[in-house]
Amino acid sequence: MPAQDVPSTSGGALYDDVMQTAPPWGSLGRQAVLGVVALTGKAILDAANTTVVSGRERFERMISDRDRTSGEGLVTVCNHASTFDDPGVLSSLIPWSFFMGESAHAGVRWTLCADEICAKNSLREAFFLCGKALPIKRGGGVEQPAMRTAANLLARGDWVHVFPEGRVSKNGELGGMRRGLAKLLCDVEMSGGKRPIILPFFHSGMEHVKPYGKWQINVGNRVHVTVGEPLDLSDLTRQCARCEKNAKARDHLHTEIMRRIEKSLKDLERQNARERASPT
Repeated sequence: MPAQDVPSTSGGALYDDVMQTAPPWGSLGRQAVLGVVALTGKAILDAANTTVVSGRERFERMISDRDRTSGEGLVTVCNHASTFDDPGVLSSLIPWSFFMGESAHAGVRWTLCADEICAKNSLREAFFLCGKALPIKRGGGVEQPAMRTAANLLARGDWVHVFPEGRVSKNGELGGMRRGLAKLLCDVEMSGGKRPIILPFFHSGMEHVKPYGKWQINVGNRVHVTVGEPLDLSDLTRQCARCEKNAKARDHLHTEIMRRIEKSLKDLERQNARERASPT
């Protein structure tokens, strides 16, 4: 059975009403789509433009060395400056060998994609699912199938990438945080599963590579990525079960979780600006 058709770990599912995650075009189809996407992203970010990464070794270590057999998932979070952030920035960050080993380890990231983009028709939906993108409905709330599927994936030890702003920033500045990520973290916590690693990073320059509202890809720009340290939110997530049945307490907890994540991203935003200004 292809690696993508079985859970990455022995962890149990949190929800039954979830989306299909097996690749519609089979294991080879998923490998082909990820390969094409990675090649395109790397060509645009690393050849047509220049990408500088601070903390690349940390990023690569987190995606490859965590103990997935124990159900240790990974959540990466970053700002959202362009519709090409993923696959662009992610393709530049992920080693080519990791992309091409997907059929063996099934470890490439899952991501959430607006359904009007990645599920416009059956062909496009199949392509994006092979690329490990789950269609999410804007304004559909935290209980929709894509969110439940992402929770299952995290609980079994997979990697899920999240844009906590929930939309592309029109002015390039970090926007407000949506609470969907907090819900995912609490779902995993209440399942009794292992807490996922939360790895933040901040990037700048993508708003020039592919500007908001435009289709063209520009060349000759510099993209700078700053990878932070993993976040420890255990003091907050251990409160998830206690707060779950009280809507006010639950909402407050989710807000506090996202406030902590927002602070981390703002700190990385300042660090990123300093690094860009420093001579290389």
